[in-house]
Amino acid sequence: MQKKVVLALLVAALVAGGVFADGLSLSAGGGLLFDLSGNNGIREGDSYMGIRNTSFGLYGFFDATYVEADISFARGSITMVAEEGGSSASEDFGSAMQLGLSLLGKYPIDLGSFTLFPLFGINYNMVLSFKDVDGNSYDDAGDLSQLGILGGVGADFGLSDSLYLRAEGLFQLRFASKFQKDMSDAFGGSTTIGMGPRIKVGIGIKF
Repeated sequence: MQKKVVLALLVAALVAGGVFADGLSLSAGGGLLFDLSGNNGIREGDSYMGIRNTSFGLYGFFDATYVEADISFARGSITMVAEEGGSSASEDFGSAMQLGLSLLGKYPIDLGSFTLFPLFGINYNMVLSFKDVDGNSYDDAGDLSQLGILGGVGADFGLSDSLYLRAEGLFQLRFASKFQKDMSDAFGGSTTIGMGPRIKVGIGIKF
């Protein structure tokens, strides 16, 4: 499943780049990202059990005016969260190393001193490895991987004729992972949709 999703995103990015590249502005760059995804669990009535993934990392991107493709590498702090009857508790669950792939459509709006662009697309967060708080590795780390959708807005601020600062604020919805589905099978309840912000700040250079 992971290989198929990754291959599909890579092919889509290459096709989009080829289709839109002719006569359009091309650029590439990279920077820092913050990604918070909560509500990744199961819910039954007023009871909830799941994980929150707080990630910091690096990303690189390729831009063809109306399409942005990016790849990221991030470390996520995983917290186990439980709620029942209005009360909640959380506990450090471990950490994960993750590879992210995104393909976003964008529409640039020139506002003079900067360019604003709405964004919408898909992301696949592939968990490469997971270690619990005691340092023990989890063999099935890929079970935490998730496919999701992203929407938000970005802006480019010119620093020179070819260099610019890019900032993006997105909101993401992530579909249930295999880990969530296994939890549902074991404890009952229905899987939930993960959600949270994804913030990126980087430097780009025009070709």
